[in-house]
Amino acid sequence: GTGRPDFTFLLPDNRFLHMDVKFPMAEYMRYLQSDTDGDRDTTAKAFLRDVKARIKEVTTRDYIDPAGGTLDYTLVFIPNEQIYGFIHERDPSIVDFALVNKVVICSPLTLFAILAVIRQATDNFHLARQTDEILGVLGGFSKQWTMFKASMEKVEAQLKTVSRSYDDLTGTRSRQLDRAVDRIENLRTKAGITAIDSEPSQLSIATPEAEPPE
Repeated sequence: GTGRPDFTFLLPDNRFLHMDVKFPMAEYMRYLQSDTDGDRDTTAKAFLRDVKARIKEVTTRDYIDPAGGTLDYTLVFIPNEQIYGFIHERDPSIVDFALVNKVVICSPLTLFAILAVIRQATDNFHLARQTDEILGVLGGFSKQWTMFKASMEKVEAQLKTVSRSYDDLTGTRSRQLDRAVDRIENLRTKAGITAIDSEPSQLSIATPEAEPPE
């Protein structure tokens, strides 16, 4: 149908851009075939009027429907560089009129430039999305790293406490026990008490000899 876009450029994030190529050429062909200045002036005005009418036609929801996924603009393709130049020469305001109506007029050469911009915008979109994902991952890593450092500090504090306790056992407590043992040994030596090194099973208890029966 006449309201159906001729081309659709698929973009990231499920967005798309329509382009129409059904450009009014009849009056321009009459302009080329005109023999008098009057006829050329008449057909030129008719052609420019048709161009504006076509611009208005593509502003419908079939072409521009942001709620349905399109961009805010649509493209109208002019199939000839000469015609494109003719429009700019005869009525430069048509370009502004098109932009006001959210329509971009493009010729075969300018279409490539516009598509290059779209391609660059697409790459930038993917890059921005990847950057967001990378930043998200880095943010998660930063959070986990902070938690890891907090846990490490707790473990370090606990290790320091254990280390101090161990040093106290092998240092101060051990020396105090050694002094106590030394005092006991001194007291035993002074009292003439022999140290018992035998196992309990090897100890013998002296008992008084039994008296002979009467």
